Amino acid sequence: MEELLRELQQAMAAHRRALDEKPDPATGLRRPKPVTPAGDARLQLMQRLTADIERLSGIEITATVLTKLSRALASVDLAELELWIGRLHLLPADDPEWLSLIECVTVHETFFHRDRFQLELLARRLLPEIIAEAARSGRRSLRFWSAGCATGEEAYTLAILGLLALRDAGFAEEATDRGIRCRPPWRLDVLGTDISRLVLAQARAAVYPTHALGAFRDLPRQLERFFPIAPQSAEAELRSVHAAVKEHVRFAQFNLLSRSPPETGFDIVLCRNVLIYLTAAARGAAQGNLKQVLRPGGYLLLGPTDTALDLAAYEVCWGEGALAYRRKSDDA
Repeated sequence: MEELLRELQQAMAAHRRALDEKPDPATGLRRPKPVTPAGDARLQLMQRLTADIERLSGIEITATVLTKLSRALASVDLAELELWIGRLHLLPADDPEWLSLIECVTVHETFFHRDRFQLELLARRLLPEIIAEAARSGRRSLRFWSAGCATGEEAYTLAILGLLALRDAGFAEEATDRGIRCRPPWRLDVLGTDISRLVLAQARAAVYPTHALGAFRDLPRQLERFFPIAPQSAEAELRSVHAAVKEHVRFAQFNLLSRSPPETGFDIVLCRNVLIYLTAAARGAAQGNLKQVLRPGGYLLLGPTDTALDLAAYEVCWGEGALAYRRKSDDA
């Protein structure tokens, strides 16, 4: 098995080096040239499968991904595997079979208030600026997108920060249930998307365990008010998201390689710890979508190892230990 993994990883590396310049009309990505791997028939089938995974999801086939796939498919008969891979190849990217397979190889590690320096930049500088501009223009709304939201912690974190910023600006008020309510006509809307349907079901449930390395591992104590003990957890093993936060957050399944974004006109777009798992071509396609959804003056927040590829489209806003990209107007 280890030898198979090594050969497949080498074959996929050669496959990526052999990418053609001609774009795939379905995704806009360059399509791969045929590569004939050395080794047995199972290796060839696995290469076909991993090439399709890269093509449809953009996920780079690393040793970890190969291990997951090989373990999952080790008991499948060779003839059955060939028929299944051949049928998968003909299915669209949003087919349930593809989504189920991609869910097996994606990483969903996240927690509340992740990357505190970046969130402090957002809370102290960017949100007050955005709210002031929205008040001047008469727009009176905030719209955020958490792209690759996994189980929802980042989307709910954005909603909490938005509510606190609106309260501090005088456009929301404390409620008797310890929540915060927007003062009409102000609105807050947070969209969370992910390619995985399973994690979105968990995000919508909005109930999280409280163990040491769980969702609340880095949550500031002053924000615990937004996570009451879940009714079914008398011993505080589970906490839920406050209804006053949850009402502003919605979730949808979305592939970042889609040819069109889910919506447009966002003030803030967060896409962190997602792009690192994609191929170079997929990162370019995904960042094109992220830029397209931002309104002029909106901010893109990426992970600590990510960089905006189209730097000419942004102004860089620096903070202590963090940065954000402000989209320039189209005629700038």
